[in-house]
Amino acid sequence: MDDENDNDISSLYVNVKRDNKVSFSYEDGYNTFQRGELGLSYSYLVGNLNYNGANMISSVDFHFKGIEQAQHIEMGERTIINQNNTHVLIEKHSKVNFKEPKQIKTYYFKFLLPSNLSSSFHIADKHNNVIGQIIYTLHATVHTTAKFRGQRESVEIKCPLEQILFRNYITYKTVEGTHNDLKRREPLFRYSFQIPEYLSLGETVSVPIKITFINTGVKIVRIEIALKKVTEIRFEKDGTSFKNKLKCCAALIQPAQITNNELCQKLSLSTPRNLHTSHSGMFINIQYRLCINFLLTGIENTDSDFYKEKPVIVANIKEQDGISNSQNYRNSESDLYVSRPHSTDPIQEGYDNPNESTVQNPNDVQELSNQGHRRSLSISRTSTSSNRGNQ
Repeated sequence: MDDENDNDISSLYVNVKRDNKVSFSYEDGYNTFQRGELGLSYSYLVGNLNYNGANMISSVDFHFKGIEQAQHIEMGERTIINQNNTHVLIEKHSKVNFKEPKQIKTYYFKFLLPSNLSSSFHIADKHNNVIGQIIYTLHATVHTTAKFRGQRESVEIKCPLEQILFRNYITYKTVEGTHNDLKRREPLFRYSFQIPEYLSLGETVSVPIKITFINTGVKIVRIEIALKKVTEIRFEKDGTSFKNKLKCCAALIQPAQITNNELCQKLSLSTPRNLHTSHSGMFINIQYRLCINFLLTGIENTDSDFYKEKPVIVANIKEQDGISNSQNYRNSESDLYVSRPHSTDPIQEGYDNPNESTVQNPNDVQELSNQGHRRSLSISRTSTSSNRGNQ
């Protein structure tokens, strides 16, 4: 599958009409609508809604929506089969009513985001005509005093989001056992690895290993450590699925010196910054496996070369040092904080009756009401409801 991140600024704007008089724009100095670190602290959609028409504005409707989508187009000799499975992650609305129509050129908006939203992504299997993605869009409709044409003007834009986790310290899980000669069925060595449970995008991970040789005639010539990505896109209509396994990064390492029949070493691997984070959803799974491979000599059977892979979670991770003290209470939940919906978050009321200023106070926060389908973080699958179209 060809990975494509859905964060290209040039592709964000999707106008509903060609002759729209309304548009969205970022705040000065920003190239995103997201404010705050989603998953760590209070996060918002922040920007400007611009209107360049001559009519007075009576109200503005905002509609924020996030979906997980899996699409497959199969081309036959005379038919085209289109499967489009969609699961709604969130859907919220907010309406701003003015007591009296106003002449507004720029309306500043600031909406609180639930902390449990997954990061945006776009993946494509061009060979099989399959697409999987998470998309967030913000739609706005401006209602004016015009009686006929131009009474309503609408615009829609993509809002890529990036979710972040934080951890207290790196936690490891132990992987150990005995590797045998498959032909003679004799033990060759005992191994013990310390595999990190979570990998952060763009970080260098260290994997301590310990090898105790039982057969002293066996030598490790080369060590490879690699990260593999397994992507699966499923479709409910006919039960088909498309699965792809890709090596994201790898490093070849010379073995350390053997002392008292033991090899102790730390394997290092740098993870790419542009990887998708782990995701387990209704139709799309993105999983990672950390792989360790030994090339051995001193044995007759080459099939006895050692290979082991274990699952790991890849995420946007921030160390605790970068988190404000107000968030430290979450450390008691687990070594890696997994955010939950802020059921008691303090939210200021929306502006049903704003003041005479044409620009909203940046310190005021609106609420997008009518919360839609809740969903846990991308690393767990707890979605319970879906909206499927064109199956």
